[in-house]
Amino acid sequence: THTHTHTYTHTLTHTHACYHEFTQCTEKGAVRIHCYWPNPLVEGYIIRIHKHFFSNCSLDRVVWLDPPEEKLLALILVPVFLTLAMIALVVWCSKRSDLLG
Repeated sequence: THTHTHTYTHTLTHTHACYHEFTQCTEKGAVRIHCYWPNPLVEGYIIRIHKHFFSNCSLDRVVWLDPPEEKLLALILVPVFLTLAMIALVVWCSKRSDLLG
């Protein structure tokens, strides 16, 4: 549910940003042609656009799939080997400093 909530919040935030940008654009356009704002004609236009383009919005959920096995294996093994290599390097360097000191 956390992933679904995050996806929903991201979609809602993105949609809000798009509407905010569109609203600012229409407000500037109305001011440029010396119309008052808010304008019922412009609001009606926005509602018609919304009904036309977003009337069939579905609440499909994003389905998260595991990556292919070879990629998943690489994502797991690379950090493990890097960690082991760093441990080996630290141990080797500490032994070398004991020999040199």
